[in-house]
Amino acid sequence: MAQQFDYPKTETQLREIQDKLYQHSKEARDAGDRPVFKGLLEIMSAEVTIITAIHNIKSNHGSETPGVDSKTMRNDYLHNPFSWVVNDIQSAFRHYEPQKIRRVYIDKPGKSEKRPLGIPTIRDRIVQECMRIVLEPIFEAQFFAHSYGFRPMRDAPMALERTKELVFNTGYYWIVEGDISKCFDRIDHSILLKRLYHMGVKDRRVLQIIKAMLKAGVMDECEVNTEGTPQGGLISPLLANVYLDIMDEWITKQWELKHTQYQYAQVQSRYAAMRKRTHLIPGCLVRYADDFVIITDTRAHAENWKIRLQTFLQNKMKLTLSQEKTLITDIRKKHIKFLGYEFKMVRGKSRRGYIPRTIPDRDRLKRKADKIAEDIKKIPRNYSREQMIGAMNRINSQIRGIIQYYQCCTWVNISMQKHSRRLQLTAMRRLRQYKGEWIPANEVQNLPRVHQKYKQKIPSIKYRDIYVGFTALTFCRWERTPGKNQAETPYTEEGRQIHFERTKKKKIQARLDEMYSEKTAQIILHGKWNKLNNFEFIMNRAYALNRDKLKCRVCGGWLISGTPYAHRINPNLPLNKVNRVNNLVSLHKKCFMAVNDPNYDINQFDVKAQNKIIGYREKLVISHTRNNQSALMERRVR
Repeated sequence: MAQQFDYPKTETQLREIQDKLYQHSKEARDAGDRPVFKGLLEIMSAEVTIITAIHNIKSNHGSETPGVDSKTMRNDYLHNPFSWVVNDIQSAFRHYEPQKIRRVYIDKPGKSEKRPLGIPTIRDRIVQECMRIVLEPIFEAQFFAHSYGFRPMRDAPMALERTKELVFNTGYYWIVEGDISKCFDRIDHSILLKRLYHMGVKDRRVLQIIKAMLKAGVMDECEVNTEGTPQGGLISPLLANVYLDIMDEWITKQWELKHTQYQYAQVQSRYAAMRKRTHLIPGCLVRYADDFVIITDTRAHAENWKIRLQTFLQNKMKLTLSQEKTLITDIRKKHIKFLGYEFKMVRGKSRRGYIPRTIPDRDRLKRKADKIAEDIKKIPRNYSREQMIGAMNRINSQIRGIIQYYQCCTWVNISMQKHSRRLQLTAMRRLRQYKGEWIPANEVQNLPRVHQKYKQKIPSIKYRDIYVGFTALTFCRWERTPGKNQAETPYTEEGRQIHFERTKKKKIQARLDEMYSEKTAQIILHGKWNKLNNFEFIMNRAYALNRDKLKCRVCGGWLISGTPYAHRINPNLPLNKVNRVNNLVSLHKKCFMAVNDPNYDINQFDVKAQNKIIGYREKLVISHTRNNQSALMERRVR
């Protein structure tokens, strides 16, 4: 029976629907069946889904990258009236006709060829994000447990840890390093749409929109795209995972998820029984996007997997396994390269005589170090000391980013030593004009959580009474990545709690849209600053209310007894800054009036609230004065 859901009116309700989609999908999958969902388009085109989608997109750096229509998120959506934006996206769902994709090419690390990216228009991106919000929980519940790429709460270190764990526990040392030739460019549209239907998307309107997205032409290349998913589209990674799930299912059903008549309490017991009583070929899969490895016990079995996989991909998925790049490796003798890491089993104290050793991919690490060295050399010679410190902070961010990606490697510190000294000397040469010194790391004042642990001297400059230094690549140590807890997911309360405990990242609260009534909207709309009450303001006032924890920023009282008012601290800021969350505060109606009306009697408030009112009034006066001065200067120039 097809599952139907109510039309969401708030972000809280939308999140509840996502949880239900995940739950129904998982229950069906656990029962050996597939879910059935209809009425998905109504959820995708709901006002609250559109707001959430736009908020997700605007936080990305690419939101201001235009498509073929030259429109950007801020100028053409955030700055437009709220009702216009919602109606525009809803009309796109009713009569979906995607515009052509703008093609750009980016460098592939360490390769001369370039990777093609497709950039949809902002309107198409919003539609795609609305669809991803609803479809992702349906598919997340059904995907193979050990595919890690482009999935929430999963990352490359988890994939590496799973690979190490499988090799160590099984004693299988032969690995097929899979490489599918131009995977995303050759995805067959009809097979993908059938797979979407098979996995529960029975709403044919949704399938028609996805079909139109897939076939959208490329500017100056083709009118209709006949195959592949455009890399750069927001929904493309999800669709690629749906397509590659066909391969995951075929591989895993032959060994890892092979159905047996007897239900074994432990996985290892089941594997042992299958080895003794069947002629099945062992094979364990770990996949990250289109990069994957199959772990097996002998070279003959690895060759067999490669041949059979090639046949399956050609016949069932119309993909090609690259014969040159798909390698078969005995990792006791040679390392494999997987996701920017190198992995090998070396002699050590264990029950099987081998232990895992992982290091950063040496070629990739060298390229990254070379890039940082070049960035240091390119820092302009005419920089002031303050500008130099800003540049140092940017370089330090790059170095810490490399460390954070590779700290899951057992030999991370040893690998970093080969490049750290060179970067330190390069940095010291650049600091000569500022009388740079070698200062112990625990005596500099930047990156205190990192530097206080080390006494190694680093290139530093003095700024007023403190020292600021270039950090070192060797300021790192191996941190073991825990194996993926399959209960960790954004679509259950338990999963969100597990994620919080693992990462200590603050949970993102749902917007409190329901707190704002239509009456308040009309008052604000016809108020003094009505020209600024665009989509961005309506969206961000709810996020400001979250930040303020449902309390008035003046009197501190709860904002649950009456409708809150959103006040702009500085209403004279430019349009691209005036409605950002950091310029909005939540107030009671009387506090709002007291702040904005200089003649309002504030003696009814306590002293603390009076001081806050006076402070907000002063900011309004200062901003108004500065605005008048700027206008006067402009007139004089003219």
